[in-house]
Amino acid sequence: MYANLKTPRLVLMASFSIVLVMILTACAAPESASTTAPLASPYAGVTQSPAPPTPSPEPAENESTGGILLPPPTLAPTLTPDVVLELISEFTEAQGLQDVTLLRLSVENWLNLGYSLLLTIIFGFLLSRLVYFVLKKIVARTPSKYDDLFISKIRTPIFVIIVTFGFQVGTVRLDLLEALVKLRFSLLYSMIYVISGTVIIWRLVDVLVEWYQNEVEPKGEKQQVDTILILLHRGARVLLVSISGIMVLSLLNINVNALIAALGVGGLAISLAAQDTLSNVISGIMIALDQPFRVGDRIEIPKMNTWGDVVDIGLRSTRIRTRDNRLVIVPNNTISTDQVVNYSYPDPRYRIQLEISIGYQENLEKVRQLVVDAVRQIPGVLPDKPIDALIVNLGEYALTLRVRWWIESYIDTRRMCDQVYTAIRASFEKAGVENPTDTYDINIMKMPRTDEGRDRQYP
Repeated sequence: MYANLKTPRLVLMASFSIVLVMILTACAAPESASTTAPLASPYAGVTQSPAPPTPSPEPAENESTGGILLPPPTLAPTLTPDVVLELISEFTEAQGLQDVTLLRLSVENWLNLGYSLLLTIIFGFLLSRLVYFVLKKIVARTPSKYDDLFISKIRTPIFVIIVTFGFQVGTVRLDLLEALVKLRFSLLYSMIYVISGTVIIWRLVDVLVEWYQNEVEPKGEKQQVDTILILLHRGARVLLVSISGIMVLSLLNINVNALIAALGVGGLAISLAAQDTLSNVISGIMIALDQPFRVGDRIEIPKMNTWGDVVDIGLRSTRIRTRDNRLVIVPNNTISTDQVVNYSYPDPRYRIQLEISIGYQENLEKVRQLVVDAVRQIPGVLPDKPIDALIVNLGEYALTLRVRWWIESYIDTRRMCDQVYTAIRASFEKAGVENPTDTYDINIMKMPRTDEGRDRQYP
């Protein structure tokens, strides 16, 4: 409705005017209806006013009926003609055109209709252009470009609102229309106002989202914030359309309460039938708000024995690409109820550890220094982080050293483990450090034989 109109506004306005004239002509009351004499009644000789349907004695003023004071009757509202109506009426009488009709309308009504269309054109073109010009001048004083963008986006809705107001002013003053027709036109105008206001607020929300994405949103957390922003943007649109629909239904005298109750019962039935789906959707919303991980993070889900890079976070499921290039689709409910290990956020730097064994006969401090020097020479090891070689176990045949060091990114974990093992082995071979092996001493002794032919056991 509010797309960029290729038709010039003058042609559009002329088309609306022609349609309005046709509608008003069809809805106008016949001229004979206003001049036809009232039907005769049994009370014609007594009074000139129509008699009540059932004649009954009227209670006197301040007279109580059954102990209840009856208020005086309220007079029916009458149309008060404006100055233009009086001038047009005097003109037609002066020219003798009060009895001339054209297409069921008198010349006086045609002149009033033309004046109403003139008001519509004045409001539609002159006033709309004036309002748009003033708004452009106001927003031009601000340094932001987004208020100019907003004004340009709502130019058509503003034009429609002002033109509708012109139609309303033009049709309300016409006495050729019946009260019921005016009431229906008033409902139509109100619906146009509601729809136009909805479009303006819709455009305002779009501009605010664009402003936040370009000006306020943190650059380093763009993907993280976009997930919540899209969710809020769509929620605002749904809420706006819902409120607008309720207002339109209220204007049409449709029982909104019954409709809301029916939707509530239907929603309850759907929620019971789709518990798992709704649970995943709610978990997806909570993941988007809490943000335990983002798209691109490497995570691990111990319950599912799955780890990899997050590809997409949806409302129902999260997609994870494993290291062997397989796509694992995990329901959001499973993620929200299980422990999640994030290797990327808030710091992608990662500490790796591995264990090696050395024999008891080796010099412990010498071996530690060999391990630290070997690890520090490997490219990719962070030089500003410590390298540790700690004893974690005293075995029966060897000591267990735990070697720990830091790398820039978790992506190089396996490759770095391979390089560290290779460097430590080469350093041990060069320094003559032997790998510990299990050694068993087996002593075989020949036992003397007794007279009874049995072996005698000696300590």
